[in-house]
Amino acid sequence: MVQDQATGTPLQGAQVAVVGTKLGAEAGPDGRYTIRGVPSGTYRVQAQLIGYGLWQVPNVVVTAGQTVTADFRLQQLAVALQEVVVIGYGTQVRRDITGSVASVGGNDVHEVPKVNAIEAIKGRVPGVDIVTTGNKPGDGVRVRLRGTRSLNASNDPLYVLDGIPMSGGIGDLNPRDIESIEVLKDASATAIYGSRGANGVVLITSRQGRAGTTNITYDTYAGYQEPVRRVRMMNGPEFAEHKREANRTTGNYKCPSTVAVCDSGDAKLFWPQELAAMRAGLSTDWQSLVLREGMQVSNEVGVTGGDERTRFALTLGQLQQDGIITAQDFRRRSMRLNFDHELNPRLRVGSSTSLIRTDQNLGRGDGVYSEALGNNPLGVPYDSTGKILFKPTPDGQRVNPLSDIRNWMDERQRTRVFGTLFADYDLAPALNWRLNFGPDLTFYRRGVFRGAETQAMQGSGADAGLWQSRTFAYTLDNILTFHGRLGNDHRLTTTLLYSIQQQRTEDDTVHVTGVANEHQLFYDIGSATNVDPPYSSLEEWSLLSVMARVNYTLKDRYLFTVTTRRDGSSRLAPGRKYGLFPSVAVAWRLSEEDLVRRTRIFSDLKLRASYGVTGNTSISPYQTEGSLTRTIYSFAGQAAVGYRPGRLPNPNLKWERTGQMDVGLEFTALNNRLSGSVDYYRADTRDLIMERQLPPTTGYSSILENVGATRNTGIEVAFSTLLVQDWHGLRWNVDVNGASNRNRIVRLSSGLQRDIGNGWFVGQPIDVYYDYQFAGIWQHQDSLTALGYAQKPGQIRVVDQPTVYDSVTGQWRGDGKIDGADRVILGTPFPRWTGSLTSRLDWKGIDLSVMAVARLDFMVHDEFRTGQNQLFGRYNNILTDYWTPTNPSNTDPRPNADQEFPLYGDARGYEEGSFVRVRNITVGYTVPDGRAGLFRARSLRIYATALDPFLFTKFKGLDPESRTNPGVPSYRTVMMGVTLGI
Repeated sequence: MVQDQATGTPLQGAQVAVVGTKLGAEAGPDGRYTIRGVPSGTYRVQAQLIGYGLWQVPNVVVTAGQTVTADFRLQQLAVALQEVVVIGYGTQVRRDITGSVASVGGNDVHEVPKVNAIEAIKGRVPGVDIVTTGNKPGDGVRVRLRGTRSLNASNDPLYVLDGIPMSGGIGDLNPRDIESIEVLKDASATAIYGSRGANGVVLITSRQGRAGTTNITYDTYAGYQEPVRRVRMMNGPEFAEHKREANRTTGNYKCPSTVAVCDSGDAKLFWPQELAAMRAGLSTDWQSLVLREGMQVSNEVGVTGGDERTRFALTLGQLQQDGIITAQDFRRRSMRLNFDHELNPRLRVGSSTSLIRTDQNLGRGDGVYSEALGNNPLGVPYDSTGKILFKPTPDGQRVNPLSDIRNWMDERQRTRVFGTLFADYDLAPALNWRLNFGPDLTFYRRGVFRGAETQAMQGSGADAGLWQSRTFAYTLDNILTFHGRLGNDHRLTTTLLYSIQQQRTEDDTVHVTGVANEHQLFYDIGSATNVDPPYSSLEEWSLLSVMARVNYTLKDRYLFTVTTRRDGSSRLAPGRKYGLFPSVAVAWRLSEEDLVRRTRIFSDLKLRASYGVTGNTSISPYQTEGSLTRTIYSFAGQAAVGYRPGRLPNPNLKWERTGQMDVGLEFTALNNRLSGSVDYYRADTRDLIMERQLPPTTGYSSILENVGATRNTGIEVAFSTLLVQDWHGLRWNVDVNGASNRNRIVRLSSGLQRDIGNGWFVGQPIDVYYDYQFAGIWQHQDSLTALGYAQKPGQIRVVDQPTVYDSVTGQWRGDGKIDGADRVILGTPFPRWTGSLTSRLDWKGIDLSVMAVARLDFMVHDEFRTGQNQLFGRYNNILTDYWTPTNPSNTDPRPNADQEFPLYGDARGYEEGSFVRVRNITVGYTVPDGRAGLFRARSLRIYATALDPFLFTKFKGLDPESRTNPGVPSYRTVMMGVTLGI
């Protein structure tokens, strides 16, 4: 029997194995297990379960015909440093790992309902920075592991599902299908994936079947969503006064600001629709018209079961999300089946298959919200009959956003079949051969229809477009693994790999104008009056790899790992396609030393160090080939098709390489009540794949070359503590982690110190804000000084940077003019620190968990503050304290009807973006087993969750994290759910 050491509770799912053999079993609901077919002899038997320490029973004597009993009492760990984790092409006990590997277990993955599976690790793994890329239903996230390295190639990590790399991330994956997630961060851990592991690796293990009683789980939740913040735009009277002031500045409005009512001036300035609204006291809140209360509903059914030879897991799920912008929604339907069967004691076969269909409707996308914010509040949305007014005012640039919602369609459908077929064969007791085949088939279709009454078409007729893409990718792995032991002091594991990966993508596009019947949308393109020339393309790439890894353990105390991988990529130049990526790591389990043991403080203490090289070839195929570009020219007075030089070939393009050093310390102390890790790393990336500018006289503007270098350094800390273990049934865990990353450019092409066009500067982060420095507004007392800069009071003032040395004063001063030399580096969007705090309390079936995440000390360019703050009296404006002769504001300039964009207006938009966000609050109740029987259920849990309920920041825009201003506001979600086990 396998039990919890503290409570005596049976531990279902614990894995019991006879060491040195392939024999084992899984504990059932009562904690009991049975292992059959063990030959006579003396063995060591071990039991393990994620979240518990490993327990071994030595010298178990087995005699033919007799039953032998071995009981285990596992001790729960705050952070299970001894659990079995996936490391890529195999598994390893946590205490034997020499690289930097972080794990997120199934309970943490499923604790909070989410749309995107990768959000399960948000705030749980130090050094992993995850931010949203948009707030529309179905939008994705951006993930960076230990910073940004490349200037031109991809910085996204590699996602591996059940041993097979996934193309395009894991956004399609149902989070409920995930059993656990491992994050490989240092080069020792990622080098096993060679060129594909340059930006870190995220390993996902899907839910597997278990021997025993068939279990059925039903999980459902529903909730509503609302914007975290709304934008305070000008109402009708405020906009009217703003328009008057903008025209007063240019002399087009003669009434002074001291006159409360000026009918003659208003009659000349405002349109009749505006005057009617002003007289009636009407003011339209366009923002509220396009926003709504969003909704998210999920229903999932899971079935797991099997016996000692056959196991299966089936999951069916449907997610529906209606966005906070009207007519935007997302639906995902998924099915996943995992199956494995033991044909005989030496051969096991199985499959893992996912079928996913997503439908995303975006309408005009972010533009709907932008249109609503800029619309004149003195316009009305409906006529007297309730019909939508396409043009609320005579302004030719503005339309009714409700008309866009009604007549603009952007529908994106994605169908994906992803799977793994495997065969696992024991060639000998210590030698295993595994064959993995992973096909990945994706069909994508995007249909766009824009009716005549939309912002894009402006009443001139409808158009439509259809984009289709078909992608087939596959991975074939041959893996040979040897596990050996020499006496009691030496353990050796060797892994050999031969792998092939290929991908083929076909695209075709057609666009038409003059759609005869708008009800046809994009479903009858051939009936349109004008059909543009169709477009199609083909893209193929392949990767060939061989790899060898050796893990050696001496006396369970000294650990060594050596890995080398050789990759060949079709994307690189002939003769440069292959790259070698080695790594080495060592670890010392200090807790096995007598000096540390005698302190009785640490139950596990490990010091590790590693260095390795990884590559990056994440560029589009055919970049090394020369190309021609189709062009139209005049031939004998007629249009003729020809070709001109496109891309200049580079026969020397090679791998972008990153060498990374990591030093880490892991520990478990105070009787397993405190555990954690500390890591320091440095990653140097060289031979950056980027564009080098060429003289126009060559006929080309640039060429893709290996030039430049970057460096990332950082520190990561993670602590977990069991503050209360069992106080009147109360258990309290607290996890804290933090990370700091610094990236900088070390070298650019041709020895340049700066590339202003791309915003790259040697010695500075890869992404910086380079602009004029805002210094307020010119005031009346500064009139003479402003005149020297050809400006006047009420205009934006920027700093004349000290670029001239004054020999008299011995100081630097400005040169008396504002030009490009006055632009400076203002900041970077990369945070200096990221971190999180997670607290979980459990008491007699009641659980409460709270997580807060933070991104500190970084800058945001608030495009909303500049884009919706033009102050020229035509479009609506955010409510701001603008300058007037009687209101000498120092934050925003005087409105000016002749100036659509204020001079140096962007300088106002740079703000400190630091924030702390409460990521989730969850309260749940698990009905005791006896009471769950009343519902004819094996288990029952009821919970309520608030996602992103609170945001604490000084940032004035919509959201410092998503930075999609003026796109769609971020939202909070409140939901309730039930998990039922049968």
